[in-house]
Amino acid sequence: MTKKKVLNVLFSVLLFGGLWGILEATLGSLLHMHFIPNTMFLASSTIMVPIAYFLMGACYKRTGTFASSIYMAILAGAIKLIACLAFGMAINPVYYILMEGAFMGIALLIIRPKNIISFAGLGTMIIANTLYLGVSTFIRVNPAYATASQVIDNFEKYTFMINCVAILYTFAAGALIFGAMRLAEKYNWNFDKVKKVIYHPAFASGCAALALVLTMVIR
Repeated sequence: MTKKKVLNVLFSVLLFGGLWGILEATLGSLLHMHFIPNTMFLASSTIMVPIAYFLMGACYKRTGTFASSIYMAILAGAIKLIACLAFGMAINPVYYILMEGAFMGIALLIIRPKNIISFAGLGTMIIANTLYLGVSTFIRVNPAYATASQVIDNFEKYTFMINCVAILYTFAAGALIFGAMRLAEKYNWNFDKVKKVIYHPAFASGCAALALVLTMVIR
């Protein structure tokens, strides 16, 4: 891998991993507030996880390597771990973040979508999310100590119901983004200057730093 390629992967991971951390610290924390209804339609698993997969997909498209999703998860997990250790919190979220990155990497390796906003991209998310929810539910329930009905109920809730809601949200968001992209093409909107700022190393590094600060402040 050339130096240019390495730097592209590094700053892409900092950018999209930082954005992931910022959204987890803000929107993710909001979804866990007591005044938010406890429903699968407003659960972190149906909103934040698909967002994380989209960002990992965007990083994959930018870098061309499926391992970028794993690097992103390591970055996001490290930021979360620092906050957990600093405030004496359980580090369980770190494991789940790393699992998200690993399963997205596997899904990207299987499908290798050319475009994230596509049916191939949606299929990648479905594979990653199904694997993630299935394995995380297995770990959470622990069939060795749970009854058969508890295992079935949890798998039905997370692997099927919550997974279906997440897929519907992803499809709807993808359709909106696709429509916006076509509208931009129709009217020849140029975002080159915006992209130049977003993909600048300083901006990417700033996103990662802001993610760490917000994670430490909003807990």
